[in-house]
Amino acid sequence: MSDHPSPTTASLQPKATPSARRRRPATAHALPATPSSTAPYLHPLVRRHYRVATTAIEELVDLVEHCVRLLIPGALVHARPRMGKTHAIDYAALHLNRRRPDLLVLRMSCEHHRTQFEGSFFSALLAAAGVRDTQPASISHKRFALARRLSEQLQLREGHIVVLFCDEAQRLSKHALEWLRDVHDQLAQQGVRLITFLVGQPQLMEHKAQYQLAGEEQIVARFMIEQLNFRGISTAEAAATCLASYDLTRYPEKSGPTFTQFFCPLAWRSGLRLERSAADLWNAFVHAHACAQLAGAIEIQMDYFTRAVETVLTSGLDWDGIGLELGPAHWERAVRESGYVAAQQTVRQTS
Repeated sequence: MSDHPSPTTASLQPKATPSARRRRPATAHALPATPSSTAPYLHPLVRRHYRVATTAIEELVDLVEHCVRLLIPGALVHARPRMGKTHAIDYAALHLNRRRPDLLVLRMSCEHHRTQFEGSFFSALLAAAGVRDTQPASISHKRFALARRLSEQLQLREGHIVVLFCDEAQRLSKHALEWLRDVHDQLAQQGVRLITFLVGQPQLMEHKAQYQLAGEEQIVARFMIEQLNFRGISTAEAAATCLASYDLTRYPEKSGPTFTQFFCPLAWRSGLRLERSAADLWNAFVHAHACAQLAGAIEIQMDYFTRAVETVLTSGLDWDGIGLELGPAHWERAVRESGYVAAQQTVRQTS
């Protein structure tokens, strides 16, 4: 999970393709409010309080930038559970906050409700906009308070675009999307553009198909114009993109050592870079997948990939030394400790 600098290009780079070009260096983000300290237990990696770039996250950032540039009102991003969608939203939001301070970036976690109430929906939107403590009681007042809050925030930024990420968006009902369309129209009358990203599980594609069959063009054309299948780590090249983040990201930002350097300072000085271990780490996952006789093509969820990397780096405090080389044995142990196989077996047993 991780943030940004831009040093030299590392050895193993993913090939540029039309759908996924490396337009920016692989980076990671240490999340805000992280204390600056050299104590290992306070490092964002140990606390799992960071966001790393992956090929899929770069594709999401490209999609977001594309929609913002062309003012496309909505896009749909779908993925299987545990692929790192929430992680990706964090990364994209941090990216926009740094690159486009004129944008107002909101994120709303879509909760499950047995029945849909307009009041609770607008309460969630107000909370996403930063209004949490005292909210109006009536729905009309909530709508007014939301419009006023967004207008005030945009004036501070001297901007006119609101980017809304809806996490677990498969939970949104048709009614909720209609209410969101009302917000879109209301803001448009004030010269404000709302760009919505529905991020959720594969059911989102089923919902889109149902809306298309039912002729609900007002929903599809507003929120589901572009779409992206968000994937886990599925190649050694994608693994290299992710590993490069640990070699490039500094903590404290700009002045501190990189993540890899922090945990393996002696080995770093003699040339250790995690990106060069991409093939070994990928092969360790492939081997574990095959030995456990897991069905289907391998696609590593971010949670298990980052756990494997964290296992190696935190162990580096004990292993570190001039000339340390990370080999297959190090990564095979890390994959075992990541919990990847046990998680896949549990999913297979319950499916």
